[in-house]
Amino acid sequence: MATPEMKAGDRTLSRAASMVTTAKADFDKLSATLSDNILAQQGKWQGQGGKAFFNLHQAWTEKQNKIVQALNEFENSLTTTERDNINTDQQQSDYMAKNHSRLDGVKQY
Repeated sequence: MATPEMKAGDRTLSRAASMVTTAKADFDKLSATLSDNILAQQGKWQGQGGKAFFNLHQAWTEKQNKIVQALNEFENSLTTTERDNINTDQQQSDYMAKNHSRLDGVKQY
C-alpha cells in the first residue's frame, strides 16, 4: 500500500503564511476601531451602563488576544512546516544522489 504524501507547490505554505499575516493586520485594525468605539461609548455612560461597556471592552480584548495568538501560531506552523519540507526534500535529494553515485560504477550486463 502506498504511503500518503503531502504535495504542495513552490512556496505554497509561505504564501499562506503571508495571507495569515495580512488577515491578522486587517483584524488588528478592525479590532482597534471597535475598541475605540467601545471606549467612546463607555465614556458617555455612567453607572451600570458605563460598567457594561467596560465589561464588553474587557471581554472583547481577551477574545481578540486569543484570536491573534491562534493566528500567530498558525503562521508559525506554516512557516516551520515549509522549512521542514524543504530540509526533508534536500536530504532525500542528497541521499538519492549519493546512491546514484555509488551505482555509477556498476555496469549493466
